[in-house]
Amino acid sequence: LSHDFKIEYNEVWNLSLEHSLTPSTRLSVAYIGSRTVHADSSTVLNVPVPGPGAVAPRRPIPQLSQFNTIRWDGWADYHALTLKLERRMSAGLMFNANWTWSHSIDDASDPGATFNETNLPQDVRNIAAEKADSSFDHRHRFVVSFVYDLPLTKASAGWRNRLLGQWRASGNFSAQSGAPFTVNIASDRANIGAGPAQRPDMLGNPNSGPRPPRRWFDRSVFSLPAPFTFGNAPRNAVVGPSLNQFDLALQKEMVLTERMKLQIRSEAYNLFNHPNFNIPNRMAFTPNFGSISSAQDARQLQFAARLTF
Repeated sequence: LSHDFKIEYNEVWNLSLEHSLTPSTRLSVAYIGSRTVHADSSTVLNVPVPGPGAVAPRRPIPQLSQFNTIRWDGWADYHALTLKLERRMSAGLMFNANWTWSHSIDDASDPGATFNETNLPQDVRNIAAEKADSSFDHRHRFVVSFVYDLPLTKASAGWRNRLLGQWRASGNFSAQSGAPFTVNIASDRANIGAGPAQRPDMLGNPNSGPRPPRRWFDRSVFSLPAPFTFGNAPRNAVVGPSLNQFDLALQKEMVLTERMKLQIRSEAYNLFNHPNFNIPNRMAFTPNFGSISSAQDARQLQFAARLTF
């Protein structure tokens, strides 16, 4: 066991420039960097080297099986460029638009298993080979949020203003590129026992070509490694589905009497019902390898009314 505990820490640095385009609108550009040292990552101990024969006698301690533990030498690097256009409330409109290009790399993205990877090394004696894009590495992300006071019947009065006036719209649009995930194999080709996350061989780019949900990536580039060897496929080699979602809300507040107000509100999540797929089956050579079988929430609508008195 590694008793040489290290305290994990993170260093962050940034540089930003801002310019006012109008009294209410500001443009900014920023660079952000960070570095994580001594991250607590998982590994497996008492694992034999690949080779023929029974697994147990070849372990460093034959009387014990393999076991998971924590190592303190994990690391991560992150760099990002951000463009931001911001408008304070003016003439009934406020918005914030933000585009970020970023790149994050590490040797494990979580202390435990996630949908994207098991976060266990393939070769526990070669942690350096686990260096790859992080499983949360969304290279591009664009977000716009806004609030807009609709100009309906602003100049009118009476019942038309009560019915059609004083409506406020607010919304949020998010679009981001997909994050990578790791392709693993379920069989023990290296003959080292259960535990380490073994990978197949990879020859070619699995991310080329069309990406239908039934076959999200090119499965033909993967093959089983030779017996008693590790596969050469890198960690997080395949890029998953992107995300695209627009949420919209409309609300109106009506003064009924001096002491009574009525607020009505309607909200739509994923208004255009865009399919945002989850990652495909990443276990190589299984029946549904490479196919997507689930997605995030479809369009949802909700309506509310609140009477205050």
